[in-house]
Amino acid sequence: MIIECPSCRFRRDVPTASIRPGKKYKVTCPRCSAVFHFSLPEEETPAQTEPQNAAAPQPSEAPAAEQKPAVPHLSTEQEGDDPLPPGAQIPQFNREEPAPEKKEEEKPEEKTPEPHKSAGLWERWQSMREHVRQYDEGQEESASRNDGRPDGAPWESPEYYGFWGSFSRTLLGVLFHAPDFFRHVRCNFSVIRPILFYVLLSLFQMLASRLWSMKALRELTATATDPQTLAMAETLMKTMNLPLMLLVTPFFSIFQAVILAGLYHLMIRMVQPDRADFSTTLRVVCYSAAPLVLCIVPMVGSLIASIWFVAAAFIGCKFALNLSWMRTLLALLPLYILEFALVSQIPAFMAGAA
Repeated sequence: MIIECPSCRFRRDVPTASIRPGKKYKVTCPRCSAVFHFSLPEEETPAQTEPQNAAAPQPSEAPAAEQKPAVPHLSTEQEGDDPLPPGAQIPQFNREEPAPEKKEEEKPEEKTPEPHKSAGLWERWQSMREHVRQYDEGQEESASRNDGRPDGAPWESPEYYGFWGSFSRTLLGVLFHAPDFFRHVRCNFSVIRPILFYVLLSLFQMLASRLWSMKALRELTATATDPQTLAMAETLMKTMNLPLMLLVTPFFSIFQAVILAGLYHLMIRMVQPDRADFSTTLRVVCYSAAPLVLCIVPMVGSLIASIWFVAAAFIGCKFALNLSWMRTLLALLPLYILEFALVSQIPAFMAGAA
């Protein structure tokens, strides 16, 4: 029997043997959540159409009964409903053995609470592992992608969200919903918009760093008495020429994004070449710059932004390229170790230069 929702015309095939004739059922549509009622009239069941006086079914009547489809009666009335959870199917039952008798027979067998409790915990653990597996593999898609919104990052659809809407949605998606965000990043759009996003965040980082650096240098020149310290502070303040930095930063940020994406792509290609895609990796690197907005926080903002950037790029490569956690770690861990070694040598290099 095919049951059709009167609202969205969603159809589902339900076995006819699982429906009691004459009883009204209340069903919630799993697609549009509309509630409707249906019942199978008793006169349309095969049991009532067969002749009672005949000793055996006639061969001419059997095909007619099979060819006549059972059409359910749909109603929106609220009386006589049989509540079911949304999207639930009508359970099959055995008319010869009613449900209460089965429950009474199973009650004496469920006297040991400890095995039942452990079995429930094991089933919950297995369902949780299955949920995580489906989430990692992208089989459980976000429901927000089924409402007609364009695919890809919001930043790449300014005509739909607007400039500030696409920018803010992209920032919040990377910062707080990175798996869902990067899972839908892979698309056929141009990479100009992601690179522009990276340039804007790099300019913001430069302005924030310059603001706090100039403030610290001014305080140093006001309190220091050593002539060498004063001369070094004045030299640093002269090198922080704002027009020059605004001109150089976009080119430097584009070069940095392309080089970093190339290294990520090379390492991923060595681990799993069938999933490697440079344009997707470049998108991941560009959108992973969203945590750079934390550079506005003095002292610790730059450190937190750098760590968050690495974490976002790691999660982005895993979900955008549909890699496993282990392969993502094998691909990117050597880069992180090399980067940490280079950063740790900067203080020693600065001390030697001084």
